[in-house]
Formats: sequence, C-alpha cells, structure tokens
Amino acid sequence: MGWRLESDAVARHGVAQLLFWSAFYYLLPALLPHLVEGGADIGLLSPAITIAVLVWAGLTPLAGRLVDRGHGVALMRWGGVVGALLLVAMQIVPLALLPIVIAAMGMAMAATLYDPCFAILLRTPQIAASPAITKVTLIAGLATLLTFPMVMLLSAVWPWQAVALSFAAIALLGVVANPDLGMGRSTTAPSPRSGVSVPGVIETALVALPFGLTMFSHAALLFLLPLALLRLDSGNGWALYLPTVLGPAQIAGRLLWRRYAPVDNTKAAASVLFVLFLLPPLLLLALQAHWAGVLLALLLQGGLYGVHTVLRPLVAATVWPSDTLGQAIGTIAMIGLLMMAAGPALGGWLWQGTGYDGLIITLLAVNAAAFGGALILQFTPRGGALWTRS
Repeated sequence: MGWRLESDAVARHGVAQLLFWSAFYYLLPALLPHLVEGGADIGLLSPAITIAVLVWAGLTPLAGRLVDRGHGVALMRWGGVVGALLLVAMQIVPLALLPIVIAAMGMAMAATLYDPCFAILLRTPQIAASPAITKVTLIAGLATLLTFPMVMLLSAVWPWQAVALSFAAIALLGVVANPDLGMGRSTTAPSPRSGVSVPGVIETALVALPFGLTMFSHAALLFLLPLALLRLDSGNGWALYLPTVLGPAQIAGRLLWRRYAPVDNTKAAASVLFVLFLLPPLLLLALQAHWAGVLLALLLQGGLYGVHTVLRPLVAATVWPSDTLGQAIGTIAMIGLLMMAAGPALGGWLWQGTGYDGLIITLLAVNAAAFGGALILQFTPRGGALWTRS
C-alpha cells in the first residue's frame, strides 16, 4: 500500500506540474500573437515576459526557504491560486496595464514550477528522489503539446480573454492535483548549532554555474539558431521547423535517464552530461550547411537538456544538508534562470558582432567551462572542504 501511495503522490505532482507549466509559462508565448492582434503593444509585452522570468528567479530562494520550513504544499497551492487570479485579471485590466499583470506572473512561477516540487520530493524520506523527479518531468514535459494546440483551437472560436480564463481553470486543476501527504515537511526542526556546516559561496558556484552556463547556451540556441540557419539556408525556411524536435528529445533523454541512471554517483553523471554538451556546438560548426547534421545536434541538445533538468536537484542533494536543501535548490535555480534570461540578448549581440561561427564557438567555450566546473565538483570529496557535517 505504501508504494502505491508514493506512486500516486508522484503522479499527482507530475500532473500538477504539467498544468502549472501550461498555464503560467507556455501560455505566454502561445498567447502573445493573439494579444498583439487584440491591440496590446508587443514592445511592452516582450519586456514584461522577461521581467516575469527575473521575478521568478529572484523569488526562488525564498520559495526554497518556505519548503525547508515545511510550507511547501501550501506554497504551491497558494501560488497556483495567485497565478489563476492573475490570468483572470488579464481580462479585467486595461491593455496598458496588461504588462504589469504578466510581469507579476513570475510570483506564480517561483511558487509552483519544478524547483519547489523537486525540493519537496527530495525532502520526503519515503520518496525515491531520482525516479520520482524523472517521472514528474516526463509528465510535465508534455506541457507544450497541451498548451500550443489548445491555444490554437480555442482562439479559433473564442477571444484571447476566454482562452486566458480557460487556462486559469487549468491552473486551479493543478492546485487540486497537487498532493498533500505531509510531503516536504521536516521530521526535525533545523538546528543551526547541531554541527551542520551549510555550504557557502564557493559550493553554490560549483553547483550552480555548470548548470546555469548550459541554461545560457540552451536559451541562446533556442532563440537564435533558427534565425542564423535561415540565413545560411538562403531563406528557404526549413530551419524554422528544426527546433520543434527539442521538446520530444527532452522526453527521450529523460526516458533514457530513467532506464540507465546511476544509483549513487550523480556528480560523475553530471561530468559525463557536461562533456556530452560539447557535441551539439561541435556538430553545428562542422555540419552547419547540412540539415541532417543540424537535426542531430538539436536532438542531442534536447536529450541532454532533458537530463539536465532532472540531474540539477539531485546533484544539489549531494552537497547540501537536507534542512537547507530547498533554499539551495532555489538559489541554484535563480542563478540558472538569470543566465537563461541573458542567453538570447547576449547571444544576439555575439551573433551580430562575430557571425554564426563566432556565436557557436562562444557557446562551445561556455559549455567547456561548465564541464570544467563539473569536474572540480566531482573530485571534491564529500567529506572534504565543501562538506562538513558532524
């Protein structure tokens, strides 16, 4: 009976993440063209989405601290309610105030998306964290397949306001789906004088920077590669369709991780992951004029990034003690999200200044730096300078 209860709880977390990602994240780019057609200013909406990601990043450590204090379930449920109310507010406020509502959506993202869920799973003794996180991301990875077709179908018969209201209902379904089984509550209160040495700035950097650097390079590729390849393809347009393989490739990568994941050496797995991240930019440099080579590079990039999402909290759990794990995961996520937000802008500047080859070479160097950081972390013993616990 216990294993069934655990399995049901993890599945409900997965469904909740699927609904939250659809309503609070993917809805924004899917709905953006309809908002512009309805009279909203794209010059204000695009920065508002960026601000929402920055708000999300800034609040993730706070969300993690709330999980550490045993408030994870309440955080995610109230975050879902706030996000639903913001989607309702999009229909009420004047168009001039719509960017403010969108920017505020970052609060719901920080409270509900992945990182607080991962922290809850990692802090729940009866849950096997690695398969549980993999299962959650497999379910949530279907969010793009839910969001974009649904927006297309609904917007064919309803105005965008009704579409937003439909996703507010989806967010509330996510609130209902989110389980409450005491998960994420500490069995013992944190005791700062108990001999636990909480990792500091160096430890944070060694975990956060490798994952953050690859989030930067992934975001730059996602937004700029179609435009860059479109020029190389003389405007024929095939490049615009290639990035669609990234989503299915992420799911495939997580399935492979679920099948072959190492049981007790996630830091070594991270080193392997980051060295493999060198392959996509190398392929894009060597085979940039061949669609099959570009497709292979994107399939690898998507599959590796799918594993990246699962592995990030698991590596954090090997460095931080459990009573500060939520805040640690939030801090790592904050750094990664800030780098992800900078990816398209800095990548665009690099592309304009150095061309396609310069952009890809720079991203290769970024991924190499991530691999170097992962190696340093791997060969730092758990009982050494980075980890002290009596």
